[in-house]
Amino acid sequence: MKAATLAGEGRLAIEERDLPRIGRADQVLLDVEACGICGTDLHILSSPPEHPCRVGVIMGHEFVGRVRETGDAVSALAPGDRVVVEANVACGQCGWCQRGLPSHCQRFTTHGIFVDGGLAPQVVVPARSCHRISDAVPRHLAALAEPLSCVVNGVRLARLEPGETAVVLGAGPIGLMFTALLRLAGGSVIAVEPAVRRRELATVLGADLAVDPTRGRVGEAVSAATGGMGADVVVDAVGTQLAVALDLVRPGGRVVLFGMNQRARAEVGQNLITRKEVQVLGAYVGRDVFPTAVRLLEQGRIDLGPMVTDRIGLLELPAALERLRRGEAVKVVVEDPGRPRGGGAG
Repeated sequence: MKAATLAGEGRLAIEERDLPRIGRADQVLLDVEACGICGTDLHILSSPPEHPCRVGVIMGHEFVGRVRETGDAVSALAPGDRVVVEANVACGQCGWCQRGLPSHCQRFTTHGIFVDGGLAPQVVVPARSCHRISDAVPRHLAALAEPLSCVVNGVRLARLEPGETAVVLGAGPIGLMFTALLRLAGGSVIAVEPAVRRRELATVLGADLAVDPTRGRVGEAVSAATGGMGADVVVDAVGTQLAVALDLVRPGGRVVLFGMNQRARAEVGQNLITRKEVQVLGAYVGRDVFPTAVRLLEQGRIDLGPMVTDRIGLLELPAALERLRRGEAVKVVVEDPGRPRGGGAG
């Protein structure tokens, strides 16, 4: 089969790989329907890499597929079931797992980053990582379940109440999902984003106001929108905006740090956190959030379709990555990676 692999530092390759086979009784073999491309994938494909990874791995950690075969110990799934996959796999036995913190597992691994993922026609995953999803959810939206689950975790941490105001710093795919969910939670949302297309998408997905930080003072806009109080919640969906978030949040408010940038170093006046009594919360992948993400997609209460700007075939992936780097694409989804496709952005 053809698969998109991390062929070397900063280098993606479309190459031939053997079809995968079930190796353990608790695994399932999936036919992949679609796989999303994440900002983490761009970090992995940077040179030098900006995210840990394993050279040679089949990439792709946001995927939906259909069960083709099950291991002997699998009883909850059957061939034909349609599932989305929780890409992060914890051992369930180490000290951190026993403390209920599987994202800090000592043997933590991730499909598409350290073990083979969904940018291929087939993939083998643990059955316990699979969550059924309705056939009614289009494949390019079902592939968003993994990042949406992470955002569900961040929104839970934010504890936004109806009538409160949230500021989302960055309107990439994650920031757009935060915008949609915070609006669904009853909040008024202000998106801060320099790119015109992403600001427009933020308003489509629920932002009451979209501010260009390069053309005006964001603090003044937030103050005007909140009667001088400041935002109840500020989400950094970029990974470099802690200082900005602390300026925008109201006394007693919450700052959720979601974006990840290993090179970012912020100079922060710690006294500001103390004096304003601000809660600063780190949000990673979350626990027990996949079922909620699946329900949101199945219920159709949020429409994430507009943010998927490019629906492509596997062979079109290298060109789509360049569009992402140039800011011409927002969210790329590879559909039906087992079948060659022509064309371009969809």
